[in-house]
Formats: sequence, structure tokens, C-alpha cells
Amino acid sequence: MLLKALSEVKVKVEIKPVVDNLVFRLHYRYTYIFFLAATLLTTLYDAIGDQIDCLTDVDSDSFNDVVNSYCFIMGTFTVDRLHGLQVGQQVPHPGVGPPEVQDSITYHTYYQWVPFVLFVQGVMFYVPHWLWKISEGGLFKHIIQDLSIRDYLGENLGKYFKKDERFRALAKYLKRTMNGHRTWAYKFFFCELLNLGVVVATLFFTDWFLGGEFLTYGTKVFAVAGLDPENRTDPMSYVFPRMAKCTFKSFGPSGTIQVRDMMCLIATNIINEKIYLFLWVWLVLLTALTSLWMVYRLLTILLPPFRKQLLKLRVDRSVWDLLEEVLRGASLSDWLLLYSLGKNMERSVFSEFIIFLHHELTLLPVPRDPKEKLKQQLLGDDFIHPEEPKEEERSQYVREYTF
Repeated sequence: MLLKALSEVKVKVEIKPVVDNLVFRLHYRYTYIFFLAATLLTTLYDAIGDQIDCLTDVDSDSFNDVVNSYCFIMGTFTVDRLHGLQVGQQVPHPGVGPPEVQDSITYHTYYQWVPFVLFVQGVMFYVPHWLWKISEGGLFKHIIQDLSIRDYLGENLGKYFKKDERFRALAKYLKRTMNGHRTWAYKFFFCELLNLGVVVATLFFTDWFLGGEFLTYGTKVFAVAGLDPENRTDPMSYVFPRMAKCTFKSFGPSGTIQVRDMMCLIATNIINEKIYLFLWVWLVLLTALTSLWMVYRLLTILLPPFRKQLLKLRVDRSVWDLLEEVLRGASLSDWLLLYSLGKNMERSVFSEFIIFLHHELTLLPVPRDPKEKLKQQLLGDDFIHPEEPKEEERSQYVREYTF
């Protein structure tokens, strides 16, 4: 039955024209999903049993339920001094034992907030993408029309053979709106910077949430991974104790106050320790990648020659000269728009478009051959628009000049 059900699954792949990049998508697509999945895992108590289960000397289910609820809400504690002792001989569990007056005690109350914190953090990773979608308003999808790669997948090639009309319309639009997309570009750069701010804030907030243990959590776990389990202090048991102590006070039969010092099994920490180890690795890598990407973005903003070389990688070598003339009067926002077009178009198609854009910007018709282009430049304005070439002649020139 399972194989039959899997055979019916159809995967739909859709390549949408987008301005963002892989690093941007790592935030709003993958990291967002990871946090939501972690939120779901921390609420699956049926898979691990009760959230907390405390050992009492009272044979009463109602009393035990009260104790469990009390210790989960008010929190448990471990003794810091007892974490380095040998388990099974000096202490029953890491950090569990009778505290002395001078001992420092760590209280654990965060685990009841873990699902809420993970959910909010996951939403925060989606916020930059949401802001970009709201501010961009589908502008790029409208600009690129049907020239993206996805429109040439499949059997419908009619759009491809009619692309010259779209080339002319797009070239006219870019000429008319030259230097007019600054706000559009600045909003995108701000959202990229916001991604870095979100991941760094998540690291430090999680470190504060876990009592200052998260930033070094992964390195400590990997450092003891190869040691003997009987002679090591497990960092996961320190940050996410599976066994902890809880003090419960109640009235006895005669009205005196009875203090019960009991051990509690915190079953939810069995999942929490794995979740946060994975998140530590992912967030550290994501922070490094996002930081490197922001260095790259800074170079594209400050170095116009660098921008030019990046755009050359998107076109055929035969149109490099035309591309340099196009970029001569282009601003940073114009470059971002052209680069985004090149990223979403097939290489040869984008190279053809650069030819159309060059002649639109220079007010010259598409020449019939490269020699005629030189003749136009020598004769000057008197030769401009002598006769509009026919469509088949234009297409023949584009093919010869491009390839």
C-alpha cells in the first residue's frame, strides 16, 4: 500500500522568476521550515511520554499529577558542583544530589517556553522575505514578462519565436526608466541586511534563553563525542538535563508543612537537546554564509568594475562590447535589474536581449551585419533610421552576431 501511494505522488517543479538568491532562500525557505518542524517535534509528547515525570512516595495518581504539573510550571534545578562527578558512584545523574549551602544552583524553566520561542524565531526568518514581497509588489515578474527560463520548458515554443516583440518592449521600458529603480534596489539590499540581523539576533537570543550556554554548545558536544561515556561530562545533560530535582511543599495529615525533595524525568529534553544541536550547526553555518554574502554585496555596491565582470558571466563573449556600452551610463539599480534578468533568462536569450537594449539606448536600428553598424557610427545622425530592417533580417543578424 505504501509503495502504491508513493507511486501516485507527483512532484511539481516550478521555476519562478525571482530577484533573491540562494542565501536569501536559505533564510525564508529552509530555516523557516526547520524552525516550524522543530516546533512541531517539541509538542509531540505522545512519542516521548509525559512532559515530566517526578518520583514521589505517595501512591496517589491525583497527587502525582499535581506534583508533575507543579514541577513543570515552577521549574526544576540541578547543582552545578555535581556535574563533574562520576555518574553511578558519586551521583545518580549529572547535577542531581543534595545541595549544600554554598552551592550554586541552576534552575530550569525554559523548556515550557521552547515551542513558543521556536515558532516566533521561525516567523522572524520569514519576515525579510515577506517585507520584500510587499515592497516589491511583483514588479520584476511584470518586467521580465514571459522571457524567464520557466516559459521555455515544455512543448510550447510559441513564446520563444515571438520573443523579439517582448525584447523591444522590455528595452523601451529600461530606457524610459533608467536610474528609476533605486528605491526598488535599496529595499532589496535592506532585506538582505535584515537577514543577517535576524540570524545574529537569533544566536544571541537563544544563548540568553538557554542561560548563556548556546554559543559554545555545539563545540562542547563535539569535543566530548569521542570520549568514554562513563568518564565524561555531557554538555547536553548540563544544558538540557534529563533528570533534575524539584522541591514540593504541602500540608501533612496534622497540618504541618511537609517538604518533598524528588527527582524528575524531563522527557521533553530528550528531543530538545537534539533540536538545539542541529540548530547550533545550522545557525553558525548560516551566519557565516550570510556574512560572506554581505561582503560580496558590499563589493557589488562599491566596485562598478566588479559589477561589470559579474554581468559578463551571464552573456556570450560576442556581446561583451555592447554590454560595456550599455553599462556605461547605468546605475547600481540598473545593474541589479539587468543582473536579475540575466539570472532568470537562458544565456543565449539574454545575450540577444542585450543587443536589442544596446540599439534602443543608442537610438540605432538593429543593423543587418556588423559592418553596417560601423558605417552607422561613421556617418552619424544622417544615417540613423534610414529604413527599418525586416523582421527576418533582424533575426538573422541576431543569430549571426550572437553565435
